[in-house]
Amino acid sequence: MAPEPEDDFLNEKNPRPLDEDDIALLKTYGLGPYSNSIKKVEKEIKEMAKKINDLCGIKESDTGLAPPSQWDLVSDKQMMQEEQPLQVARCTKIISPNTDDAKYVINVKQIAKVCGRLR
Repeated sequence: MAPEPEDDFLNEKNPRPLDEDDIALLKTYGLGPYSNSIKKVEKEIKEMAKKINDLCGIKESDTGLAPPSQWDLVSDKQMMQEEQPLQVARCTKIISPNTDDAKYVINVKQIAKVCGRLR
């Protein structure tokens, strides 16, 4: 019984190199009739979005801010009024360093000195 041609192709040790027609066929794999049109429109959308962001003057990656259209200033002000302000302190001395009972002396805004454990 002679092997079928398809089996010969799968069992070849040295398959033939792809020619131009084979390469052209592989390049169209997965492309539908509207693929090029869709890619063109997607590119135009990205360019338009970039142009809009440039006109707004805010680069989200630089500032981490949302666009002004998404700001909620009223609720932000209310939240800030409800929060306790943070204070900046400077550690001036460590008592018993490298132990479980280490204590720290800190200066808070050059007003008060406090000694205690950090939690």
